[in-house]
Amino acid sequence: MDYEAVWELMSNLIVELRNKGEEIPANIMSDLRAAKTLMEIYKVDQSRSEILQKSEEYLANLESTLLPLAGKRLGKTEMKKWLRNLAELQRRETLWKPKPSKGVPVGVPREDKWVRIEPFETVTIEKIKHLAEQKGLKLTVQTDSTVLVYGEEQKLKHFIKNVTKVLQKMERNNS
Repeated sequence: MDYEAVWELMSNLIVELRNKGEEIPANIMSDLRAAKTLMEIYKVDQSRSEILQKSEEYLANLESTLLPLAGKRLGKTEMKKWLRNLAELQRRETLWKPKPSKGVPVGVPREDKWVRIEPFETVTIEKIKHLAEQKGLKLTVQTDSTVLVYGEEQKLKHFIKNVTKVLQKMERNNS
């Protein structure tokens, strides 16, 4: 299901209903906001599937309340159009890509220090992995292709010094 598109469809239906004079219950507006918030959280941290389940529940609640209101206020023909659009969006695959987190990384233990490194031609992901493993550090490649290296503070400092040395060495070789 294309969650964001379904959310947008429900949001547009609310606007349409309001334009026709329908009073939208406060709990529906609250569910609309909650669904959007949960989808945004899920984009950042896709490891927790219960977030997606909860947003599906909110969307289902919106559908079950808004579609009967649409039938009553807009007429059966118009409601069927909304229903067809909804069915199409529910068949579609999710189109969003996870948002890379630029804040505190998810999944890094509190006691660990961390650094993000953006690989490039001379310092590849493989090179970063090799240097991190030499120092006993953990790493994950993030969705935006940056590498998150984390572990003990002293090991991380030595790792950064090694990466700096590699860069300086490559700079001297290119000069």
